[in-house]
Amino acid sequence: MTVPPAVRVSVAAAALISLAACGAQAAGAGAAPARPTVTGLPPGHPLGQPPPTVWSPPPTPSCAGPGLLLYAGPPDAAMGLRVQTVTLTNCGDTVRQVKGYPRVRLLDEDGEPLKVEIDQGARRVTTAVEDPGPKAVTVRPGRSAAFTLAWRNTYGGTTRPPAVGATLVVTVGSGRQRVGGLFDLGSTDLLGVTAWKPVTAKR
Repeated sequence: MTVPPAVRVSVAAAALISLAACGAQAAGAGAAPARPTVTGLPPGHPLGQPPPTVWSPPPTPSCAGPGLLLYAGPPDAAMGLRVQTVTLTNCGDTVRQVKGYPRVRLLDEDGEPLKVEIDQGARRVTTAVEDPGPKAVTVRPGRSAAFTLAWRNTYGGTTRPPAVGATLVVTVGSGRQRVGGLFDLGSTDLLGVTAWKPVTAKR
């Protein structure tokens, strides 16, 4: 059978096109797909925002200068229970002493005293907090002593707003030390306080 010249030319052209297509596929088989470029994002678009910043607590204040430094660590909260450690550091060159249960009181945001009952040993608040018991603790220069606060953020009253303290006042000797914070006692009006204990120096 004789194939007309026009048909032979068409078949050859088709074969060449097919081979070219296969070659293009083979050349791009190992290449990674191009990533789309995002440009011109409107303000507020999530892809145009910087990565979120991880929150970290403020650093512990340094012990500089004479006197005493009072520092309250972050409260540990679980199921309405608040537990917070308060540390007193001797920044001077004179040996200090604390003993028994610290004398504390709470002030509201206006600086007015709150009517709060102090639970020495914190047993009425919780049995999960260890109380070392009242004893004298010597605080040498550069060393620290600490106690623990415990309270519950429960509110069952409807006749008055919940009690919220903004400042903790601690009497040490003849002076008073203050530290700010959030002491949300709800309607319990009860603040647990453990006895002073020495803080072991880090090595």
